[in-house]
Amino acid sequence: MALTRQKSLHVTGILLLGLALGSGVGFLGGLYAAQQAAQFVLRDFATHLVHQADDADSQFMTVVHTFDHIGPDFCSDAELTAMRTLMYRSSAVKDIGRILDGKLACSAVGGRQKDLPAMKPPAMVSTLGTSVYTPIHLLIAPGETGTIVGMRSVDIVLSPTLFEGLRREGMDFMVLMVNTRTRQMVRIAGDNIPVQPEWVFGQQHLRTGNALLFVRCSVRNSVCIVTRESDSLIREHSQALVTSLTLLGALLGSGVALAVIFAVTLRRSLPQQLRRAIRKGQLTLVYQPIVDLATSRCVGFETLVRWRDRDGLPVAPTIFVAIAEERGFIHELTHWVIRQAFSEMGAILRQRSELEISINVSPSDLTGSVLLERLDMCAVLEEVRPEQIALEITERSTADLASASRAIHELHARGYRVHIDDFGTGFSSLSYLHELTVDAIKIDRSFTRTAGTDSITATILPQILFIANSLNLQVIVEGVETEAQVEFLRARGHAMRVQGWRLGRPLPAHLAIRYLDQQDEEFFGAPRPRLVQ
Repeated sequence: MALTRQKSLHVTGILLLGLALGSGVGFLGGLYAAQQAAQFVLRDFATHLVHQADDADSQFMTVVHTFDHIGPDFCSDAELTAMRTLMYRSSAVKDIGRILDGKLACSAVGGRQKDLPAMKPPAMVSTLGTSVYTPIHLLIAPGETGTIVGMRSVDIVLSPTLFEGLRREGMDFMVLMVNTRTRQMVRIAGDNIPVQPEWVFGQQHLRTGNALLFVRCSVRNSVCIVTRESDSLIREHSQALVTSLTLLGALLGSGVALAVIFAVTLRRSLPQQLRRAIRKGQLTLVYQPIVDLATSRCVGFETLVRWRDRDGLPVAPTIFVAIAEERGFIHELTHWVIRQAFSEMGAILRQRSELEISINVSPSDLTGSVLLERLDMCAVLEEVRPEQIALEITERSTADLASASRAIHELHARGYRVHIDDFGTGFSSLSYLHELTVDAIKIDRSFTRTAGTDSITATILPQILFIANSLNLQVIVEGVETEAQVEFLRARGHAMRVQGWRLGRPLPAHLAIRYLDQQDEEFFGAPRPRLVQ
């Protein structure tokens, strides 16, 4: 009995030791997995910011290559007009200036200048020769300071919101212009994060103070990005993970625990979550009304996709669509949206032949025949006329004019309509639109916000409307959120369609159909009778 009792104690001791070791390994593994996941998120955040910086640099170099010369047209009316046109097409540029003898001679916003003092020396000159002036009191916004970057006889005022749209909750970021030869660096955007030069130039990820910090530099220009997340936020996000892995380690041992750590780490990544959500149909669609300005009747809906991550938090479409494009599964997302939109709205489209829905597609969707095959299949199954479907492509899709023209021709041949989305923020121009034979342009909300104000872009909107009308292009104005904007657009006297919260917020399919019924009651006194399906 004593021997049996001793063996029992040994087994119990070994079991307790195994549980203790397994719990310890699981706990430590959980902390490691949380750190790896946090590093991945910081790296992913920094990568998106680097892409934004590369795009801004491309816009800056376009300005430099266009205007860096001294000739008879220097600061002429024609050059000022060209500067304003290029500024309007550039999301990163708030003003373009010309420099002569160290003084600002003219700018796109301020026009020709006289008796201005010489510009102060730059805070730094980057490795590639870009001069950085910050903080600078701005001519275009008295009382405000900002960042100016210049090269030779050209400088630009950077948009203060250039990177703000990419912010992620609970994370800090800083954008630096650097000179690798002199080891200088100057903050041009974001938060003021204390860093050492060796961290930045070594592109390190490290722990500093009570936070995790990651550095990534562009390979195309002299910009480095610093991202940071606090330990408290990492612990908050990883509490469930650490607890789970501790229990798994206690039950299954160190080997199984390490395997689970790897799997859980993978599951934390947004790309893995998104792909799984697409394949399981865990996204949702909402439909924003598009209204004819003259009649105030709803003539269509824009299809918008929404997604919440595994924690139930909403992820911005600009983020998860970019992830799908970068990781190469944007086609899966587009095909899911097409199937779901036809399924949810097919019946109302059959009933209302005048109704149109628009679906956003990416540039890569336009290559090959898969998109057309998917559209045709869904149209046949749901008995929807192709003329009721509009494909919205971004201006980025028109960068390759020949390919875009072929794709649009094929869509038109099948009966589908093509809209250019967010017009005025990308690559195309009105002359391109004539060659591409698109059906409509959607004017970006950034122009709508300035309607009726003293902003320089407020004068551009009527010009776009006039020229689009002369090209026989349908116009859809996005971001209409106030009655003042509605009245401003009505006063233009152009036929157009409008979209925005003032006319209707994005709605689930059943509420979108109810929205149409409510309009029928307002106009005709009763909803339209349902057809037998």
